[in-house]
Amino acid sequence: MNNTRKAIALVLASGLSAGTLAQGGFAGDQGPYVGIGYQNLSADLLDVTLDTAMLTGGWQLNPYLSVEASYTRSFSKDSNPLIGVSDVRIRQGWIGSAVGSLPISDSISAYARVGWGWHRLSADFGDGTDKEWIDDPVFGVGLKANLSPMSEIRAEWTRLFDDSNINANGISFTYMHHLR
Repeated sequence: MNNTRKAIALVLASGLSAGTLAQGGFAGDQGPYVGIGYQNLSADLLDVTLDTAMLTGGWQLNPYLSVEASYTRSFSKDSNPLIGVSDVRIRQGWIGSAVGSLPISDSISAYARVGWGWHRLSADFGDGTDKEWIDDPVFGVGLKANLSPMSEIRAEWTRLFDDSNINANGISFTYMHHLR
């Protein structure tokens, strides 16, 4: 839990240090952007929770639509002795998605994402470590706030692995910087 608080504080501090809330317009109406974030991921079948770091790159096509690719990796591992699983972690994950945005005010917008994710999970079940690639749909909703004409901060709920035996919900905080 202490790592969770530190990761959230780091993402928020990096975003807030980039500038104050923008007065009108949206951060980077068109062009490329990059981001760094933190996600707390809870897998229901295994009853484990993981802290993950995310790197994101995207292209803002217009003020309402962008495409993104994200890389994620857990920096924590969790166990569930009741079902005999230990050292559960995401070795690496990739998500490609389309993101639609709807302005709420001059500096805040709501957004939704839909895409596909590929995640390599590993877990020790007592008789050896199992590593498996899972690829399934990804979707989510969130809010983003402009910090300056070039930066924004996001808060998002995401559903991962929805079509497999392992379903996971994630809450993430991300700082994005537009490169125009």
